[in-house]
Amino acid sequence: MAGAAPFGALCSRPAVYRHAGRLSVMKATLKAPEGRKGCMRYVIMVVAIGLLVVGFVAYAAQAAQTKPAYDSRLLFGPARESVSKLDESIQKSRLDKERAAYIAQVQQIQQQMEQERMIREAVQRFGQWGPDLVVAAGKYGQDPSALYRVMSCESKGDPNADNGVNKGLFQFDPGTWANTPLGSQSIYDGHAQVEAAAWMWSQGRKGEWGCT
Repeated sequence: MAGAAPFGALCSRPAVYRHAGRLSVMKATLKAPEGRKGCMRYVIMVVAIGLLVVGFVAYAAQAAQTKPAYDSRLLFGPARESVSKLDESIQKSRLDKERAAYIAQVQQIQQQMEQERMIREAVQRFGQWGPDLVVAAGKYGQDPSALYRVMSCESKGDPNADNGVNKGLFQFDPGTWANTPLGSQSIYDGHAQVEAAAWMWSQGRKGEWGCT
């Protein structure tokens, strides 16, 4: 065999012995098991095992480098997805709150604008006491125009009107005034007089006024 010579050289080497304090080289040749062919197979097997070991070590090294990345994706992938979903939920909740706050603010502005419109109209219709007349009439279910007519008849809109007996915008008798929900306030308080009159009308006592 042409290729057997190099491996055959491995199957025979000088034997070295220590003799009488010095080294002597023996020319004897070590015989491989089962002769030269058996040695050749043994050498080839050793080389093959060596190649397998080297290949396994290389594979293990490559696996050691790629495994952490794989494990990282496997372990932290679901966590990252959960964090992403949580972040989206928080963002949505924040947007919903901001949208709700914006809508509430718009509604509040609209209410204020409506109140201002009603006040302007009330002033145009009933003068300076118009807003009080409209609010009191709405609170007690009365007609603001009717309240305005009686007030104008009784005092011409003067909160300090006093005929010696009856006083204020609606010319309340002091005893009657004291028994209204506003009786603790001044009888000359025009705002209180308007509400007290509307309250009395809601109690069926409209007929106590001579002006209608």
